Amino acid sequence: MNRVDLADGHLAYDDIGSGQPVVLLHDGTLDRRVWGPQLSGLSGYRLLVLDARGHGDSGTPTLPYQRADDVIALLDHLELPTAFLVGQSMGGTTALDTALDHPDRVAGIVASGSGTSQQYWRGAFIVALLRGQFEAAMRRDTAEYVELFLRMWVDGPTRRPDETPAGIRGLCRTMAMSTATRHARPDPVLPGRATDSWARLPGLTVPLLLLTGELDCQDIHEMAERVAMAVPHAESRRVAGAGHMLNLEQPDTFTAAVRRFLDTVRVG
Repeated sequence: MNRVDLADGHLAYDDIGSGQPVVLLHDGTLDRRVWGPQLSGLSGYRLLVLDARGHGDSGTPTLPYQRADDVIALLDHLELPTAFLVGQSMGGTTALDTALDHPDRVAGIVASGSGTSQQYWRGAFIVALLRGQFEAAMRRDTAEYVELFLRMWVDGPTRRPDETPAGIRGLCRTMAMSTATRHARPDPVLPGRATDSWARLPGLTVPLLLLTGELDCQDIHEMAERVAMAVPHAESRRVAGAGHMLNLEQPDTFTAAVRRFLDTVRVG
C-alpha cells in the first residue's frame, strides 16, 4: 500500500503495472478491494487503485473536501499530467466531477452505474431503503445499516438476497462493515460536489463510456441515460443480467469493455 499525505489525513492506493495510468475509483461504502477481478485483465496499463477518503485504508475526513481534488492530489503526487479514470457508482460520479473541474487532467472516463455527483433518488425502492439506513444510523445499528446497503446496491430491486451470488454479497458485506466500523463519525464530513454538474455536461469533451446493469434501479438508469444524452460522443451500454455491482457480477464483460475503450482511446 502507498499513501498520499494531505493536510487532512491521507489517501491510500495501490500502484500496479506499467503503461498509461488508469485510476480505479470504487463504490461508496466499499473500498479498493472491489477491483480485484479487473487487476489481471488490464495488463499493459499502470493501475492506480485508490481508496476514497472515509473508506478502506485512507483517512477519515475532518475538514471539507472534494473527491475530485483527491484524484488530482494523487496525480500530482505521482507527477502524472493525465490519467484515465474508471469509476463504479460513487467512483463514476467522482470521475465526472474530476473531468468537469479539471478537464486537462483526464484522458478518458469509464463510469459504471452512475450519474453526476448531484444525484437524486425518486424510486420507491431506493427511497424506502435510504430512509431505513438513516434510521439505522441514528440507532447506531451497523449490521442493519450494512444489510440495507446490500439490499440497495448488491441485490437491487428485482432480486432477493438469496438470488444474489453469495460470494459477491459476502465480499461487499466485508468491505461495507469495514467502512462502517473504521470511519463512522458522529459528525460526518461529507464531500463537496462539482457545481451545476448536469448543466455543464455538454461542455465535457473527454471520451466517455457509460455502463449500466440491466437489473440496477430505475434512478440509476435514468441518470446514466441523462449523462449519455448530454455529453457529446458519449457511448452507453447496458449489460443484460447484471445488477449495480457490474464489475463483480460480470467481470469478464466489464473488463473487456473497459479494455476496449482504453485501447481505442489510446490508439486514437
